[in-house]
Amino acid sequence: MKKLLFTLLITVISFQAHAQMQVGNVTLDFGPKITAKKGDVTYIAGEKNGTIYTLARQKKMFYVQTFESGSNKFLKSKQIKFDKINGGKVTIEDLAIIDGEVFLFGSYYDKKAKKSVFAAYSIDEKLVLGKPKTVLAVDVPKRSQKGGAFFFEPSYDGVNYLVMHVGIFERDEKLRYEIALLDKTLAAVHNEAVDLQFKDRKDLEFSLDDFEVNEKGDIFVVVSDSYRNKAKKTTETNLTVHAYYASKGYVKEDIDIDLKGKKVLNCNVINTADGRLQLIGFYSNLRKSGRADWRLEGIFDVAVETSDNSVVKETFNEFSVETKTKLIGERRAKKGKDLKPFYRITHLIERENGGVIVLSEWYTTYVGNTSGIGPLAFTPITYSTNEIIVTALNQDGTMDWSNVVPKEQQVTVTQFSIGLAGGMTNGSVSVGVGVLFPLAILGEGPEYLSSVALYENGKLSLLVNDDPKNIGTTDIDDVRKVRNIKKMIPVIFTFDDSTGDMERIDPTDYEKNQLVVRPSVTYQKGAGKYLIYGSNKKGAHLGTLTITK
Repeated sequence: MKKLLFTLLITVISFQAHAQMQVGNVTLDFGPKITAKKGDVTYIAGEKNGTIYTLARQKKMFYVQTFESGSNKFLKSKQIKFDKINGGKVTIEDLAIIDGEVFLFGSYYDKKAKKSVFAAYSIDEKLVLGKPKTVLAVDVPKRSQKGGAFFFEPSYDGVNYLVMHVGIFERDEKLRYEIALLDKTLAAVHNEAVDLQFKDRKDLEFSLDDFEVNEKGDIFVVVSDSYRNKAKKTTETNLTVHAYYASKGYVKEDIDIDLKGKKVLNCNVINTADGRLQLIGFYSNLRKSGRADWRLEGIFDVAVETSDNSVVKETFNEFSVETKTKLIGERRAKKGKDLKPFYRITHLIERENGGVIVLSEWYTTYVGNTSGIGPLAFTPITYSTNEIIVTALNQDGTMDWSNVVPKEQQVTVTQFSIGLAGGMTNGSVSVGVGVLFPLAILGEGPEYLSSVALYENGKLSLLVNDDPKNIGTTDIDDVRKVRNIKKMIPVIFTFDDSTGDMERIDPTDYEKNQLVVRPSVTYQKGAGKYLIYGSNKKGAHLGTLTITK
């Protein structure tokens, strides 16, 4: 009996120190239990000198937590405390490693200077914050106009960091964006302020859709607009890229793209290995009346040759009847009905054959009624992330194949400030860039939703959390909604790159209280290797996801 108890004790201790799970060709290897007293990891910034830097959150408190590379063993945790600056309370925006240097970024409103400020704090090995350094300050004449927002993105190689502030001035009919491209010393490689005028017209839709910085330090900003032209009885649509090339001294160049009578519903951008800039998104056709149809007709792929800004590819792919059948039923699909505009592009992945894989997830938010008064007021928000449309495009932009990953996930969180919801909108003018889930609510539940996209050796795999009752289910009509996000199991969907055939792989062995992965908390270490974060009632662990050949 004593021997049996001793064996069970050793087994429990071994599990707490090291937990491993195999799902198909994916290994989830977790490190020791995290011993930090407070804070769930909500973001993994990367590694420096054998140390992993993460951001953790518990209610309104944020922490910087570090782990040992390789073992994923917890090292240190320190609560982040900001002093007010010129009467402004600092809000955490990001944790980033820029060319080997670790920085914490925050924003605040400078009451004295009447500016919205984006500031950086250096972090040393003891997790001590340096003094704040202003990297972008934007004039805000009136306190009521400080509703603009900051957006940020590291370059492809992690050498530069782009900060953008976007403000919408409805009275002046303009959208203004200001950018600052930083190096590891936080010096501005380039600053720019651009005013985009829009005239309030019938059915106006004006959007700053996306931006990025490539490994050369080139900056690209994508803007689209559409409006009803009564005289011509049609809908005019414009898609423009603002290009800032490092080799040309960052002089702004406009690249106008003719959409050939189509309406852009959203647009994302990716720089591919051939040096081209690809703009990919959803479009809709125009009705006979000239009005735009607000449903999704298909996916467009436009390529720009960055050496001379010429448009070398412009293709429009309607969703196939087979794909529509899985989503809206055979009868509606054969009648030519289109998809609702609730799909959001989450990943653009370059294929080995030069094409691109597009992952589009059903994504909606429902904002409930606010309760409470003043600073104690809170708002319930329900996030729904359901099926994923997987579309593989050829190098010439034509559709190779498509498929649908069935899932139905939902979580409701309480948010003290709905202004932190990622992206921004003001009537018919919007900013489409932004994170899938805002930093302010990670740790509340949404981090369990969505997917982890894995593309190795020319093969796409998706890791999603699902209810154990859905084991073996591949038909979207048979999927059950996840009832308890903390009791989900990891599932792998793999795709044949030639045919698009999908296979669902469920874990062969899983326990009742096993670790649940959080797809929104991942970091790619290298080829076939990702840092992940998982937890259960007993505690949380940082781990490594490895793809085997």
